[in-house]
Amino acid sequence: MNRAIGYLISLVGIAVLALSVEAVRISLGIDVLFPFISGVSQYVLMVIGAIIIVVGVFVLRSSGRGRQHKEVPIYHGKDVVGFRRMGK
Repeated sequence: MNRAIGYLISLVGIAVLALSVEAVRISLGIDVLFPFISGVSQYVLMVIGAIIIVVGVFVLRSSGRGRQHKEVPIYHGKDVVGFRRMGK
């Protein structure tokens, strides 16, 4: 679930970063739909978009890649003959 949230936050950050380009705002008609965005500087939108992307990447990194099961060695005398996974 956290990975999906991280991807969603990153996608929003990319969209805000794209809105900092004036050609994108004009071609999509964003200035007509949301007139307050036309008053915001493109540099401010770039910084806000970059911050949102960094937050999304942080959420993705903190969510991990799934649960890794710990492996413990199986001994036969002094020799290691295999490994057993602990957990489900």
